[in-house]
Amino acid sequence: MGRTPETESLRTKALKGGVYLTVRHGAMVVLGLLGALLLTRIVGPGNYGLYNAAYGVFGYLLAIGKMGVNIYLVRERRDAPLELFHLAFWWLLGFGILLAIGVGGLMAVLGHYWVRTEGFIPVTLSLIGLLPLALVSAVPLALLERELDYRKTTVVEVGSQVGYYLAAIPLAWSGFGVWAMVAGFWLSQGASVIGFFLASRYRPRRYWNKTELRPMLRYGFSVALADWIYKAQSLTPSLLLLPMAGSEAVGYVALATRFLSMLTFVKGLTSRLSVPAFARIQHDAEKLLNAICEVMQLQTLALGTLFALFAAVAPLVLPYMLGQRWDISLLLMVFTIAGVRSLLGALFAIQTSALLVKKQTTLILKANTIYAVLLVSLTYIGLTIAPQEYKLLAFNCADLIAILPGYWMRHAGVRRHIGRVRYGATLLWTGGLTAALAAPWLGWWLYLIAAALLAQPASLRQVRELYRAIRETRRKSLGDTE
Repeated sequence: MGRTPETESLRTKALKGGVYLTVRHGAMVVLGLLGALLLTRIVGPGNYGLYNAAYGVFGYLLAIGKMGVNIYLVRERRDAPLELFHLAFWWLLGFGILLAIGVGGLMAVLGHYWVRTEGFIPVTLSLIGLLPLALVSAVPLALLERELDYRKTTVVEVGSQVGYYLAAIPLAWSGFGVWAMVAGFWLSQGASVIGFFLASRYRPRRYWNKTELRPMLRYGFSVALADWIYKAQSLTPSLLLLPMAGSEAVGYVALATRFLSMLTFVKGLTSRLSVPAFARIQHDAEKLLNAICEVMQLQTLALGTLFALFAAVAPLVLPYMLGQRWDISLLLMVFTIAGVRSLLGALFAIQTSALLVKKQTTLILKANTIYAVLLVSLTYIGLTIAPQEYKLLAFNCADLIAILPGYWMRHAGVRRHIGRVRYGATLLWTGGLTAALAAPWLGWWLYLIAAALLAQPASLRQVRELYRAIRETRRKSLGDTE
């Protein structure tokens, strides 16, 4: 059966969009790595931690402020009237202003009576002040994403990141400290907002309709609630680690998290693509379980290998790149524990996607709620009783322990609603790669354990099967394009 011109056009747009997304991610990873290394070398862990503590508050407010409206706009029917986007614009602008004023006042109070860190209040308020502009940019971005026009979004997003470092690095060299990064943030946000409006040619018009607003907010709230609860983790460095351990501790967590985010793009991409793919086979339990297992295996191998390689190279390279103001052994400890958490997450993130396809949103909400409660409780207890030199260790261990019940709930949920997941060799890979990741921090003898686990016959056999499956999938994909 031949393809219609409309189908061919959609397919071409999707392929081009995938290419531009790949280019965008590659460019942003390279720029982010080079810029972050140079900037952190100049400003040191204290200033970097203070800025990221403030940015953690802004990032969480941005997620709350969008309320899933951006997702609603992207998924709305193709012939959706432009008035719907005008309505979203005015809602986001008004809600953003109220949120900025309300939370800004709350942060001023918390900063004075609880955080009590010099510079936290003005830096945080400086970032929150741009919240309304950041929110309304979601409307033109949604218009571009609806057309799969990722070329323009790539130009805007890469350009805004370039603008951030063009402003921040020279000012940091001039001794402006944390305010150099604030200035970079202002320029980056301004370039992003202007760029999206120009690229989409969207111009807001006066429009308001409560009847149309209700389903938009109802849908957005339903898809965003679990994510809000889970992302509450981004506030723990700002509101617990900063007042109880200092800005330098936040700096180490922020930089280790930055390195991890650059290495975990595979996890985000596969999780994003898995939802529509799983939706097609959700009624075939056997196929769905096989797909879950294959994606788990790919994520575990990819992430574990990248983490282990980075941990092995870091002690040799980072001292020259970050300078004497950073304690590389401390940074490696934070990276290792956070990396173990991400590696375990590779087993269960894809199960979350499968549960969402099965409409088990309540289960995910419960798991995220338990995680948030445990995280805050364990973090506070750990930071209270731990000596100063062990507070970073306590903070990261609290996060690792707090997420485990949620992972178990996801495993049990998949077993109940889909079927039994066959972990098999994936557990060997997780154990072996975890040992390899921890070896530079705890001892090089762990490489022997890693080799023993990864060289097991079952492990090698599964690697060969996975390689054959990838080759077969690639062959079929190439055949479909001919």
